[in-house]
Amino acid sequence: MITARPAVRALAASKIRELFNSGIGRSDILPFWVGEPDEPTPEFIRKAGMDSIAAGETFYTHNLGIPEIRAALSDYLGGLHKGFRTQEVVATSAGVNALMLATQLLVDPGERVVEVVPLWPNLQEIPRILGAEVDTVALKFSPAGWRLDLNELMQKLKPGTRALYINSPNNPTGWTISRKEQVLARDGN
Repeated sequence: MITARPAVRALAASKIRELFNSGIGRSDILPFWVGEPDEPTPEFIRKAGMDSIAAGETFYTHNLGIPEIRAALSDYLGGLHKGFRTQEVVATSAGVNALMLATQLLVDPGERVVEVVPLWPNLQEIPRILGAEVDTVALKFSPAGWRLDLNELMQKLKPGTRALYINSPNNPTGWTISRKEQVLARDGN
């Protein structure tokens, strides 16, 4: 019998997925679990997808995504960030796929990753799937709201830490890292 690798078998089950599975189809619960909108995908987007299929656009594309989509994204991002180039854009099938690809580019087995939690469960587990060591820093709640303990974060960012995952604005807390916290974390002060 073939079984999954130990790193995959050791992954934590997603509590969000448990909630989703338990609540799906229930009208007495507001479905705030997976970030889906209340409305279906807009008609013009569904029509574009159907038109594309009807036109026979059902074959593999460039590995980095459809060139026209990448160019449009590059133009948009270039307006936000000067010097942005099309070759820096990759169009993926979903956000989690993009996060997995980015992590695969950065992290090797045995390397260290620090994550500010709570964090989307899939992203918390992606480094573990790749065999990385994951350390966490939990957001703290106070009367003023959620906050990041920068001293604790800086202690966790030991030499050799390969990646830091910060979800801002944070889901589910709504916490957003301040400019001051960004500068302190970047400069190591």
